[in-house]
Amino acid sequence: MPSPEKFRETLDAFNISPDIIEEMYIGFDGLVSKTNKKIKSAFFCQALNVMNEKLPAEKVQEIFEANACCKSGARKKASEEIARIQANKSIEEKLSLISSRPYLNMGSAELDENGYLLVHAVSYHPGDKFECACPTVSKVKRDYVIPREYCYCCGGHFKYHYEIMFGVKLKLIEIVSSPHDTDGEQPCQFRYQIQ
Repeated sequence: MPSPEKFRETLDAFNISPDIIEEMYIGFDGLVSKTNKKIKSAFFCQALNVMNEKLPAEKVQEIFEANACCKSGARKKASEEIARIQANKSIEEKLSLISSRPYLNMGSAELDENGYLLVHAVSYHPGDKFECACPTVSKVKRDYVIPREYCYCCGGHFKYHYEIMFGVKLKLIEIVSSPHDTDGEQPCQFRYQIQ
C-alpha cells in the first residue's frame, strides 16, 4: 500500500460514500506518496479501522486487494515468463519452479491437504521477530496495532502474480498469519482457493 493517491482512486472506484471517506481522512489532509512513512502508516490504520466499522468485510478485502503493489515491471514479466515456460505443466510442477527462483520475491507456496494454495510470503526477520514487507508500515515505530485486514493488500499482490503464473483465478480466503497482530512471532501466510 505505498500509494495514498491510488488508495483514494480505489475508494472512488468502489463508490465509497463521501462521508466515510471524509471520516477516514480526518487529520490527514494533503496525504501523498512522499508523505512521511509514519504519517502514512497512521493514516492507513485509521482508514482501515473506519472501513472495518462502516463497510462489509468483503468490500474491505476487495479494496485492499485492489491496492496491491508491484503489479508491473520486472515481477510481472517474470510471472509471465513462468506462465509461458510452464504452460503445459501442473500446478505442482509450477510450484517447484517458482520456489527454485527466489529472486522473484514470490515466497514459496504449496497445496495444502484440502487443495488450497498456501503462500508463505517473503519473510523478513533481521532479528528475532518477523517484520512486515510493506514499505508503508515496515520499521515504523508506533503505539497501535495494525489490523490484520491490512494484509489483504499484500495478499492481492501474491494473488495477482500467482494467477498469472498458474493461469487460473484465485480467491483469497484467509490471512493465515501476519507479523502485525502476532507481535512479529509469525510470518505472512495466505490461503487461496483455486477457482
